[in-house]
Amino acid sequence: MDSNEMMKMIEEKFGSRMAFLGQQLLMLSLTGQPCDVTFYKRKPALNVKIDQKLHIALMYGAGAEKLKELLEHMHLSNGERANIAEIWTVNPMPVGGISEEELAAVDLAEGEEKVGPNGETLRKMVSETYHCENTAEEDTYLRRFIAS
Repeated sequence: MDSNEMMKMIEEKFGSRMAFLGQQLLMLSLTGQPCDVTFYKRKPALNVKIDQKLHIALMYGAGAEKLKELLEHMHLSNGERANIAEIWTVNPMPVGGISEEELAAVDLAEGEEKVGPNGETLRKMVSETYHCENTAEEDTYLRRFIAS
């Protein structure tokens, strides 16, 4: 399945990218699984957890207005706040983390595969979403993304 087909499937199932992102955030809030959150205009928040207030509010019947408020003022476990509209991607990470050995074992050749909607390589997409400033950062985040 190419990325265009995947986006079409997401839109059919969730209605929009924002609805899909909201579902991801709610599930990560519920499970406490760490994730990397990338933003359109700032560096990513790495290995953070999404505030449990999101799933608690939903569980106790919070209405649409309360959920909207929580999604616009999310607390991340590193102390940062985020608005769902600022988020570019959410990349779940393993609960136990990624070991140095696992990172070292990643085959960076996978990063040269064209996976983007316009033929972008995985490396290019990771570089852009993680706001990499050089090849070393690209390699670091690419290893992290592939190992996850």
